[in-house]
Amino acid sequence: MRIKELTIYGFGRHRNVTVTPGERITIFFGENEAGKTTIHQFILQVLFGFPPKNGALLRYEPKDGAAYGGKLLLEDPEYGQFEVERVRGRSAGDVTVRFSDGTTAGQEKLSAILRQYDRTAFESIFSFSLFQLQGLEQMDADELSRTLLSSGTTGVDLLLQLEKKLEKEKGELFKKSGKNPRMNIVLKELRELETAMKEQRSRMDEYGPSMERLHETGQLITQKRQELDGIRQEAGKLQAMRLRLPAEEERKKLTAELERLGNAVFPPNGIREQEMLEAKKVETEAVLSRSRYELEALTDRTEGQADPEHLTVLKVLLDKEQDWQDLRQQEYRCASEQTRLLNEQQHLLDRLGAADTETAAKLRSADSSLAAEQRLQGLAAAVERAEQAAQSCETEWRRAKEQEDRSLAALRQHQAGKPSAEDEAAASKWPGVRIRLAEAKAYTALAGGQQADGASNAGWVIIAAALIAMAAGAFLKQWALVLFGLLTAAAAVILLKKRPAEDRQDDREQEMRALVKAYAGKEEDYEKLCSRVAEYARTEEQLQLTVRQSAGQREALGAELARIRDTEEENGRLLQQALAVHGFQPYASPGMIPELFRMLNKLQETDRLLADLTDELLAIRSRLDTHRRKAEDCLGRELPETDLYTVIRQYAGSLQEQVNAAETGRVQAEQLKRTIHDKENELKTYREKELALFAKADAADKKTFYEAYDRSQRRQALTARLDSLEAQLASQRDADVRDISETELAALEDHQEQRLADIEKELTALTEEQAALRHKTEALLTEDAHLLTQQKFESKKAEFNELAMEWSVKQAVAEAIRQTMADLKETKLPAVLQRANRHFHHVTGGAYDTLAIGDSDHFLALRSDGQSFSIAELSQATKEQAYLSLRLALAGELLGDAPFPIIMDDPFVHFDGRRLSRMIGLLEILAADHQLFIFTCHEELAAQWPDAAIITVSEIGNSQEAVKL
Repeated sequence: MRIKELTIYGFGRHRNVTVTPGERITIFFGENEAGKTTIHQFILQVLFGFPPKNGALLRYEPKDGAAYGGKLLLEDPEYGQFEVERVRGRSAGDVTVRFSDGTTAGQEKLSAILRQYDRTAFESIFSFSLFQLQGLEQMDADELSRTLLSSGTTGVDLLLQLEKKLEKEKGELFKKSGKNPRMNIVLKELRELETAMKEQRSRMDEYGPSMERLHETGQLITQKRQELDGIRQEAGKLQAMRLRLPAEEERKKLTAELERLGNAVFPPNGIREQEMLEAKKVETEAVLSRSRYELEALTDRTEGQADPEHLTVLKVLLDKEQDWQDLRQQEYRCASEQTRLLNEQQHLLDRLGAADTETAAKLRSADSSLAAEQRLQGLAAAVERAEQAAQSCETEWRRAKEQEDRSLAALRQHQAGKPSAEDEAAASKWPGVRIRLAEAKAYTALAGGQQADGASNAGWVIIAAALIAMAAGAFLKQWALVLFGLLTAAAAVILLKKRPAEDRQDDREQEMRALVKAYAGKEEDYEKLCSRVAEYARTEEQLQLTVRQSAGQREALGAELARIRDTEEENGRLLQQALAVHGFQPYASPGMIPELFRMLNKLQETDRLLADLTDELLAIRSRLDTHRRKAEDCLGRELPETDLYTVIRQYAGSLQEQVNAAETGRVQAEQLKRTIHDKENELKTYREKELALFAKADAADKKTFYEAYDRSQRRQALTARLDSLEAQLASQRDADVRDISETELAALEDHQEQRLADIEKELTALTEEQAALRHKTEALLTEDAHLLTQQKFESKKAEFNELAMEWSVKQAVAEAIRQTMADLKETKLPAVLQRANRHFHHVTGGAYDTLAIGDSDHFLALRSDGQSFSIAELSQATKEQAYLSLRLALAGELLGDAPFPIIMDDPFVHFDGRRLSRMIGLLEILAADHQLFIFTCHEELAAQWPDAAIITVSEIGNSQEAVKL
């Protein structure tokens, strides 16, 4: 599966971004906070869903309310090319899968495309960062096997989950020393039921004594209840005596108070009648007062008179208000349009750069035809082309200048290592010295053997050696050796031809021996010196040639740049002249010319509209002045133009109100007079009725009337209470109640209460004992409790057997899963480790051969010399190489079942140059099968991938393409 395109609607800091990654390797480069992790999380969340809002992972929702989510364009060997879009929706977002044939699907299809991987499984293999490459030293073979074998296609992850579930359920069923597991609880209940059964069997012998005691308690309870009834009857008599004593005392007090109040009569409903009369009096007085006040006010208001004829003239004038309003609206519309056009005109002049009236006049009279626009646009385009050519030429000139400077710097640096004058002199002399030295060596060799009998044989030996040297030099192309052999042979021939008598040439021999002594053994040093001096001369000549070439190129580009600048200046002058003729500012580009002419046409059109609008506005204002003068003549004063008819309407309304008020006032005055007369008669009647009511209660005024009412109410309450007491005392006279003092009555009540409490206590104890005995004998008689306990025991025993069977089944399934895991470990893990070992051997440059599993099931790194190291003993970089080798081996092994991209977040920061180079070589090989995404903030790391697609995260925007570097 390969990601062809990322489209971000809104995710974190990115908005409306489209990124096209490379086919094989893509480097996302950017500084911290540039948004690399945001893109990494975007890929994972679009594929596997947005995390919960209260979860540990960030959701990257846009803060400005922009659209949330995006889509990925994917290509899969099984499903072809399709899009996965995820946007805001439920907690994980709403996902849509669109295929190339137009069909769509949802989350279920996406899970199938992802081979049932969830985010955790995907990140455990295909997506990791530097922090996830830690902890290998704590990982054993079993944990690695689970990670390697947890593949959504094989179902091993489901088996692992089932194993954990079974282990948990087994723990819930039974633990050896547990209390809460179900089997432990049932086992405890079985033991308790067994103990209860033993106790119930021992109680069966207690039945006879319990029945005898049950009969005795029944008789005692009957006897105690009879005593209790007698005491309660006596208590009732004492209670009747206590009730009679306070009743007699209260009757005496009530009788005395009734005699004090007397027998005065109060009329029925007297208070209600008086309050009604009082309310009617107050209401009538209020109406009477208000009517009198209104009559006086009405008289004051109607004293003036209105002018009906003046009102008629005003009404005629008001009939023309609509015409006035229409003219006002037309004036407002024209004025507003005039203001708008003036503002637009000034805006256009400002945009066109008209700083004075002369420039504005040029613009108004300028030629705005299409031909003039195209002519100016052609001139501006010529200026722009000349500028671009000048910039390009100037760039080339700078490059040539930089090349010249670098060549001069290299030449100066080279000249700093120039051989000394003595070395140069020695090197120049050495070729001649070398020939003379060979001659001297041959001469001294021949001279030393002339007195021996075999002198001639030695000469021939030297000739043979010289010939061999010449042949070897010719074969090796060492011409100095050939020349040396030739000279040696010639010297030997000369010596052979000379007679022994020549030994007298001692001076020649001494000279030759001195030369040999001076240079013998130093030939190699002088040869190296000659080579160094010659190499210096050749390099200096090459550098000087490079400097001359760079200077020539710079001078040629300078001349070309001057020519282009002249052309640019001439085109600019022509453009400025053309712009000045039209009144434009002299800085227009080809893109600005159409906009300038559009604004010029708009300005000229605005001038024409303003002229027409000014004439129309003058005519409207003339008609408005005519209306205003007529209104001022009618009202006799100057009027504001804005509120002209408002003033007229207010004045006419005032006159109309005066006319109407005069007629209405007359009618209201008559009505008020009648109301005042009627209310005065009503008030007199109410006062007479009130005095008659006071006379019935024998009261002189309102205060004494209410006092009489209070006495009447008190008398009624006392009479009712006295009647109640009489009835109570009459009922007690028939009972067996004797007269007794308060002290004697209290003593009898205390004695009865004590006897009653003692008997009730004894009765309660006997009743409880009787109930316990009855329950005990019934249980012993029927033996139901024993049978029930035995039934519970058998039920719990069956339940325990079922739980034991369930525990055995889970144990067997868990053991089968563990055996399956062991088999998978034996079959699949070796292939992954074999692949990982090849990767590890490659990235460590052969320093380590394999990753092996030690006796403690933890990983060991085996060095090429046979030494083994635990992962904790390796350097940080080597640890990361080991873990990366395992991760990449697992991804390669799962390629057929899970062909996903591999996403890495800065995993190489601890690698030096050699390690990084080898890791890059390995990833280049893996990129043939996997698409690789590498996120980094290190610029030097991005530069290490010449064939990768480099995406600078801080510069991405809409439709951003991957850039090949």
